[in-house]
Amino acid sequence: MKTFKLVGLDVLEKSGDDLATKDIAFFDALIIDREVDHSRWLIEAYIPKKYQDFFQRKLSDKQELVIQVQITKESNPKATILVEVQSVNNIDDDMNVILMGDMVNRERQQVEETLQDLIEAGYQGASLLDKFKEKNRENIF
Repeated sequence: MKTFKLVGLDVLEKSGDDLATKDIAFFDALIIDREVDHSRWLIEAYIPKKYQDFFQRKLSDKQELVIQVQITKESNPKATILVEVQSVNNIDDDMNVILMGDMVNRERQQVEETLQDLIEAGYQGASLLDKFKEKNRENIF
């Protein structure tokens, strides 16, 4: 396993007909390359409690998220990961969230364009995520 400091965390979400980036502020975070699981990454972020409803809802619904992370330093390009929320834990007045997912080795612009195309084609919710995963497996973008 290899552990890295996380310096940026964004969630990509549908906003009307567009794809919006939701910046997740955090106090501290790390990302672990589990290596044995072929591109499985574990993210743990210590974040303000204002995000609790958002992440708790994703956990309860077992809904996958498309996130963008910056690893080690802000000058590094963002990496895209398709994750599931593993746990949401209260820590005093704040919380931590644990995410697990697969790295999508694509440029951000290509990912956003593909997601936008799928949204414009009428995909949403679970069908959007299913089609996104299918496209990823096909290495189309």
